[in-house]
Amino acid sequence: MTNERTKGYIAGLLSSATFGLIPLFTVPLMREGMETETILIYRFGFATLLVALVMLQKRISFRETAKHIRIIFIMSTLYFCSALFLINGYKVMTSGVATVIHFMYPLMVALLMLIFFKQRMTRRGLISLVIAFMGVVLLSGILGSEGVQVKLTDIALVAFSGFCYAVYIIVVNKTTIGTIPKWRLTFYLMLFSTLFFIGLSIGKQTLELPPTPRAWGLLFLLGLVPTLISNLFLIVAIPIIGSTTTAIMGVLEPLTAVIVGVTVLGEQLTAQSTLGIGAVII
Repeated sequence: MTNERTKGYIAGLLSSATFGLIPLFTVPLMREGMETETILIYRFGFATLLVALVMLQKRISFRETAKHIRIIFIMSTLYFCSALFLINGYKVMTSGVATVIHFMYPLMVALLMLIFFKQRMTRRGLISLVIAFMGVVLLSGILGSEGVQVKLTDIALVAFSGFCYAVYIIVVNKTTIGTIPKWRLTFYLMLFSTLFFIGLSIGKQTLELPPTPRAWGLLFLLGLVPTLISNLFLIVAIPIIGSTTTAIMGVLEPLTAVIVGVTVLGEQLTAQSTLGIGAVII
């Protein structure tokens, strides 16, 4: 049991850390002029293709029951809405403010688990949640900022992105979805997400081909590391250590993003960010 829980903690940490690598690939793509919706299409499209190849190699069936397909469709819708509303949040407020609002989702997970499943948090879990959120606030850089004014409706929309992700995590834990082989579950999640973003991109007329071979490579890595690998580890972690603990570990995402920004993208590490990193690690 101890070894199994250790496996769950490691999977949760790896899911969070790899997900935080998104800026490593998306920032250069956006600098090349690619639209966000198009980047997301290739991100999930490459992930879908990679999972399909693995399933063919392992001879894993693509056949799934109608009941499970409906649940996966709901999960994909939640994932799509979470990504979409967060992206739109970045357009109307600073990324730091949007990050803090979105990363209220561990608290939302804890509250939803308490309300609907009567699962109370331990004192240690509650302290961890508070310290982790303080770390995210410090990492966001919004403390000390002057003139931070955001409309209430915009705050609500970004908070909804966090709510969608919170429900997504709980669905993985509290439905029969865990009985589906992880490769097949990941395949349909990635496939539906790709189709959703294709529809959005066509509607906004932003669909385009990657402009350079470098862009193709970045999109492939985006689909592999912070999408496919991250989701696989998430699916492994949640049934073992639970929704709330996995959600709290999600604060490694902004930590990883800050480290990538400093080491690769030329951003500066402030004293406030250093304190935030320390709080998240604690």
